[in-house]
Amino acid sequence: MKSFNLENILDKSLPHIKKWWFSVVCIPFCWVLAEQYWMALKWEISFAWIYPYPFFLTPFFFFIDNFLLIVHEAGHTFFGFTGSRFITILGGTLFEILLPFTIFVFGWWKRQDLTAQIGLLLTAFAWIESSAYAADAMARRMPLIGNLPKSSHDFYNLFTMKGILTDHMSYAWGMYWIGVITLLLFLLYPLFERKHYEYTDIEMDL
Repeated sequence: MKSFNLENILDKSLPHIKKWWFSVVCIPFCWVLAEQYWMALKWEISFAWIYPYPFFLTPFFFFIDNFLLIVHEAGHTFFGFTGSRFITILGGTLFEILLPFTIFVFGWWKRQDLTAQIGLLLTAFAWIESSAYAADAMARRMPLIGNLPKSSHDFYNLFTMKGILTDHMSYAWGMYWIGVITLLLFLLYPLFERKHYEYTDIEMDL
C-alpha cells in the first residue's frame, strides 16, 4: 500500500489550482448575475437595479456596475463625433461591450490568461446588463443617470427609430443569452488557454 504523501498531492494539484482558481472563485458571482437578470426580464424589471446581493458579492457588483457605467457614458461621447444621432445613442452600449472584448483579445494575444478572463467576464456582464436596459424600453422605469427624463432612454429611442419597439423583449432575451454564453466561456476559459512556450537561445560555435 502506498503511503499518503501530502507534498506529492500538492505538487500535482498546484497546476490545476493555478489554472482554475479564478473561474472557481467567480462561480457565485456568475450565478447571481444570471439569476438577477433572468428575474428582471422574466418577472420584474426593477430586479435589474434593486436586488439583495449576498454581502460578500456586493463590492464585486458595485465595482463592475460603476466601471461599465463610466464606459457606457464615454461611449456616447466618443461615438458622438460621428455626427449620427442613432450611432451616438447606440455608442454607449456599443463601447460598453467593445472595450471589455478588446481587453479579452489583448489578453488572449499576449497570453495573459487572467487579463483575457477578466475581459470575458466584463463582456458578459455588459451584454447581460444591457439586456435589462433593452427590456425596459417600453415601460422606461429604469432610473437614468443624472435624473434624465424618460425620453432619454437609449433603447426606447433606438427601437423607436428602427420601428421595432414592440419587439423589444426579443432583442432583450437575445442579448441576455449572448451574455450567458459568454459567462460560460469565461468559466471554461482554462480549457482553451493558449499554450505558453519558453524559448531558449542556444549559441553554437562552429
